[in-house]
Amino acid sequence: MHIPDGFLNSKTAAELGAAAATLVGLALNKVRALVTELGLAPAMAGAGNGVKSLSGKAQRFVGEAGKSYLSKMAMITSLVFATQMFNFPITHGTSGHLLGGLLAALFLGPWGGALSLTMVLLVQATLYGDGGFIVLGANIINMAFFGCIVSYFGYLLLKKTGLATNICLSIAAWASVILASLACAFELGMSGTYSLVNTLYEMVSVHAVIGIGEMIITLILVTTLRNMMGWALFNSEK
Repeated sequence: MHIPDGFLNSKTAAELGAAAATLVGLALNKVRALVTELGLAPAMAGAGNGVKSLSGKAQRFVGEAGKSYLSKMAMITSLVFATQMFNFPITHGTSGHLLGGLLAALFLGPWGGALSLTMVLLVQATLYGDGGFIVLGANIINMAFFGCIVSYFGYLLLKKTGLATNICLSIAAWASVILASLACAFELGMSGTYSLVNTLYEMVSVHAVIGIGEMIITLILVTTLRNMMGWALFNSEK
């Protein structure tokens, strides 16, 4: 799923990089609004509980809810990073691993989830060479946008049909992998790296199986985090 450097032409890589930068900027603004609140913040940590902003004007600061959210984001990001290190065999020497986009969005919301996936991809590209740095924008679009944001809103649409939560999770988790693989195939095909038709067939056929693994792992992790950590799924109405 991770595209290495040299597999996309410069035009496609630049356009997807610009799109990814816009996406990340929007996600940062959304998360900032989510974790901060407007009020009179303490002027200095440790200066006393009664000390307020010297200006007396309301300002945005990270409250207890925001700190809890950021702590959860750090844990989810670490979990996705760690679980992506484990590959499971598919066929003919190919293997798959957790994408984790829907998992992150379920607990952090679509924008927090996208930011979490972006941080995972950035560390992988810079420290481990897993996915190219020049094509980082493409990988962000594929996995943080299609694999996280789009799949999350797909999950919400499925919920409106009245299907059980676990069924909605299963379908959305499987679809997140297919969507990301389709985007990857189109990018490779449009760059002339491989034939578009052949790339679509190969990517979708393999990732349809990987999606089953994504579905199972996502269900297990969601159940575990809800039962052991007491985490509720993200409230989309916030």
